[in-house]
Amino acid sequence: MISIVIPAYRSRESLPILIERLETVLGGLGRDFEIIVVDDCSPDDTWQVLKQLKEGREALRIVRLMRNSGQHNALLCGFSLARGSVVVTMDDDLQNSPEDVPRLVAAIDDGFDLAIGSYDEKKHSKARNIGGGLVDATQRRIFGLPPTFQLTSFRAIDRRVVQNVVAMGGVFPYVTSMLLSHTARYINVPVTHEERQYGASNYNLKRSALLAFNLLLNYSTYPLYFVVALCLLALGCSAILSLWVMWRGLVGDSNVPGWASTITAISFFNGLILLALVVHSLYLSRLNQQVTRSRVGFTVGELRE
Repeated sequence: MISIVIPAYRSRESLPILIERLETVLGGLGRDFEIIVVDDCSPDDTWQVLKQLKEGREALRIVRLMRNSGQHNALLCGFSLARGSVVVTMDDDLQNSPEDVPRLVAAIDDGFDLAIGSYDEKKHSKARNIGGGLVDATQRRIFGLPPTFQLTSFRAIDRRVVQNVVAMGGVFPYVTSMLLSHTARYINVPVTHEERQYGASNYNLKRSALLAFNLLLNYSTYPLYFVVALCLLALGCSAILSLWVMWRGLVGDSNVPGWASTITAISFFNGLILLALVVHSLYLSRLNQQVTRSRVGFTVGELRE
């Protein structure tokens, strides 16, 4: 079975077209399929449109979240409901072409765990392309990906990877990073990227910068290494300064009584304090990983299967 997971937000106009095209494409593959649409508590009548589309469609499963939880939590909700051996994620705005789904599925059938669509040209706004480039560069750095490897939301995934991602949980998920954390068998598959026909994107440069910050804190230790480097640099500088002050005190160049010993003590203990903060940071980082699991990422308000 193939499971299509689509997070939806303000997509009342595009969903009827998307569902119809997906049914045509998937019906031609000769395999069982299901389409799971997760309405991320849209403020418009997206849910009403989904309920109308659901009538007479057994393969369509629709979910409405009780509150807006973000695209990645909506994806995790869809993952938890998916029953297919291959799970495909795509956007709700028709910029991902349903006709490209068989290419992604074929890559999974060939033995890859993760097949990510790559575009010749992204048809997003300039601000979103810049922001997306920042986030992608961060992920490539964290996971050691090739510089030309593209990361998009149009992808096919082996079920085993999906199950591991669902088990991760967390309140601040980033699905692409979660997927890359569980496989080294990934590939880019050329796909088309269409112009946006309805509505406007909810992503901007500020939101992309926040996503990059979230990636660094939750999926890498780079911030910690940066602090460690600063602390070691400060300790080294304080040691050099202490030796210089002691030398001046010994040769009698210092005319202020107690100045040398005061500067030496301050420099030395400041270095120790910084090192102590690093140790506390190690403990806090591990504590944070546990505490963030105590909050629910999403809550299902209504499910129709």
